[in-house]
Amino acid sequence: MDLEAKLDAIPRGNTCPGVNRAVIEFLLTGDKDLTDEAVLDAPCGQGEFLDVLKSFFPECRTYGADIVLPKDHGDHDLIQTDLADEKPLAFAEKFSLITSISGVMEFDNTLNYLRKVRERMAESGLFIVTNDNLVSARDRCLYLFTGRFRQYPIYVEDDAPTWKILPLQNLLRVLHDSGFKEIEIRYVRGKWTEWLWLPIALPIYLTQALSFAINKKGPPYKEKAKRYPFASLFSRHYLIICRPSERT
Repeated sequence: MDLEAKLDAIPRGNTCPGVNRAVIEFLLTGDKDLTDEAVLDAPCGQGEFLDVLKSFFPECRTYGADIVLPKDHGDHDLIQTDLADEKPLAFAEKFSLITSISGVMEFDNTLNYLRKVRERMAESGLFIVTNDNLVSARDRCLYLFTGRFRQYPIYVEDDAPTWKILPLQNLLRVLHDSGFKEIEIRYVRGKWTEWLWLPIALPIYLTQALSFAINKKGPPYKEKAKRYPFASLFSRHYLIICRPSERT
């Protein structure tokens, strides 16, 4: 099987379409060598992403953690734990790569979770966290007229696993507070149907650009525009690629 066919065969898993593929594509085109490196996926869900990671990087050592573990662990070393509590992760390893695939919207105490992840991160490691994009043209219109986002009903069930609405600016703040710095934000390419929102997306983007230019608070204009590019108006999900920041 050639590379493109193998990428096309990546399962969706418990996330938006294309997210798992986007993470693998980043790792394939980056300079991170995972040979004999320890990799953690937390929360790991049913282990779909760990299986995908192992198929592309068979020489890495895969670990996972979640509050409920899959019955079949495969070749992965998994632990059952509540990732939002204050207890440290019970791994002796320092991880070269840690991934959080659609997980940050499942924790009440996101800061505790990210601090636990940071403690198990090698100083030269990478942390890839993905989250639902709430600023697409479709989501903006949906919120304006119905008060909800596409991925989140307006009435949340008490036992719903995915429930916490975490905008990009809030997630970046919590990442910084827990000891990470972002090096890149990538929006996952949406389906072609997202481009049907182009007539609405154009005035939104122009108004947004004007607002960024007028409002002098926050980061410089280029940084604001990089966080919210035109592609963000047609995407359901994004990746934040982080490195540990210097400890103070």
